[in-house]
Amino acid sequence: MRSPDHVASTMHTTQNIETYNGQASTRIFSAGSQSVGSIRGASKLESLCPNGWVRSAFYLSLVAIPFLQLYLPGTGERLGVKRVIQALLLAAILSRPRVCLRLLPVALCWFLAYCCLRIIFGLWLAPEYSRLWWPDSLELLEFLLPWAWFIFNLLHYPRFREAGLWAFVAGVSLCAALHVVGIGVTDVDNGAEGRSTIFGQNANEIGETYGVALVALVALGLFRETKQPLRLLIFPLALLTAMALANTGSRTGALLSSLGILTLLPQTRAFVPRTKRYLILLLVTLVFAGVMYQVPTVLKRFSSVASSDVTQEEARARMVPVLWEIFLRSPIYGSGPEQYQYELTRRAMPYLADKQQLINAHNMPLFLLAEMGIVGSVIFGVGLLKALAAAWRSRLGSCGLLPLAWLLPMSVAGLTISCPVFSPLMWLAIGYALACPDQVRQQIGLRPALN
Repeated sequence: MRSPDHVASTMHTTQNIETYNGQASTRIFSAGSQSVGSIRGASKLESLCPNGWVRSAFYLSLVAIPFLQLYLPGTGERLGVKRVIQALLLAAILSRPRVCLRLLPVALCWFLAYCCLRIIFGLWLAPEYSRLWWPDSLELLEFLLPWAWFIFNLLHYPRFREAGLWAFVAGVSLCAALHVVGIGVTDVDNGAEGRSTIFGQNANEIGETYGVALVALVALGLFRETKQPLRLLIFPLALLTAMALANTGSRTGALLSSLGILTLLPQTRAFVPRTKRYLILLLVTLVFAGVMYQVPTVLKRFSSVASSDVTQEEARARMVPVLWEIFLRSPIYGSGPEQYQYELTRRAMPYLADKQQLINAHNMPLFLLAEMGIVGSVIFGVGLLKALAAAWRSRLGSCGLLPLAWLLPMSVAGLTISCPVFSPLMWLAIGYALACPDQVRQQIGLRPALN
């Protein structure tokens, strides 16, 4: 029989072992919790970091802007550059949804409402013209709006802002080089006006791309963060782009570049000091003016607008009263998407109607009013005004006046000689304009706001 002292000693030892085991278990559990928390934190951090798919989709989508109309022969426009970019965007969004779609600006919601309303009005007012309005509406819904949303979110990462501009400039410079040397180039109207285009694109559209790229080049030359070797590279690229723009004879492209460069004149904290800034602007302006003087196609086309004699070649002036009359017939909800085109072609450019060709409205407000009346114009206008206000607020950020130098000239050109609603350039400018005010808020320690 064991003594009471032995039993007491055994009980005391057991209690000590249990206490020690309990403490060890507590330590192990605590360490395990910290390890799990670290793993979860690392996983959460990784989900907020752009991966290879995201970077590839962002940069290649900007490089590909002048090549979006290229398709493989024999595929019926089902397989081309645009489809590849859409596939990359989808892969990027699926791999990092919190990176690509984390924030949604209110302005894009207004544009989405316009797109959905355009489809509804098309089914209601112009179902027989669906082959005309459905492709544009679908492109806006499945490509341009998601792409602008994607760009908006990626630009919240500082390294993508300037690198994205260089990617866009690189793609346009490559296209300009091919244009200047004559690869893939075709004459417009059999060379009657000395104009040319590349890869079968509309000469005005590719000219607008060159004009917007010129503004981006000037802004890159003005940024404080641009390294000196890259700053010197800007001048030959600007010369190359200006030569390609002159070959297109695009008045809209010349207007976008001229107004954009003028918008960059005021000083902001993102730009180099005033003397250096004026020197860069002067050199780029001299390059642009010299090219326009040597290839005067654009100047000749502007002179036709200034003259009081409206000829067959200058039909945009004849479009305005026709579009206004179409709007007055149904001012509230318009005549329906693309329904105006037959009447506009027949009355403004009858020689094209004889060839079974249709023309689009070269005026954004009248385009919106004729198609969707006051209702659609107000919805689109609210989104555009929000984007312009955001572009103005972004002047204090790292991109300076560039978003405003893009979006404001596009809006002015839309009031006069173009309609950029379905242009990738406009949605690129909107993406930069909406994202840059959030960069200003981040610099002063505030959370991003929905514009």
